[in-house]
Amino acid sequence: MKHNEAKKLIAIYGQAWMTRDPELILDIFTEDATYLDPSLPENQGHEGIRAYWVSKVIGEQKDIVFKLRNLWLDGDTVIAEWDATFINTKKNVRVEMSEVAIFGVRGDKFCSLREYYTAKKTPL
Repeated sequence: MKHNEAKKLIAIYGQAWMTRDPELILDIFTEDATYLDPSLPENQGHEGIRAYWVSKVIGEQKDIVFKLRNLWLDGDTVIAEWDATFINTKKNVRVEMSEVAIFGVRGDKFCSLREYYTAKKTPL
């Protein structure tokens, strides 16, 4: 995968997150992809990723802002660093997050995602 192709997929990731679109997020992942948020069990395949997105993003987040900071490629691995802010509606807090995400690549899509992040939470 070339840098511009990876950047386009990350832009779709950000757009899917900001619009809370569980179908759009699946466009960038292979059917058998894995998605790991370190605070939850690993999600398997499109069904697992969609369920995670519906529960976590649609069910608990609003007013999402996503900003890509850096993007690196190393063989079949894409490493993306971004900042995001959103309202966690379940906990009634504003979240300011800095994240590094490691994506495995197969063909023109991501086949895995591991997220590592820190988050500052401010009560509303």
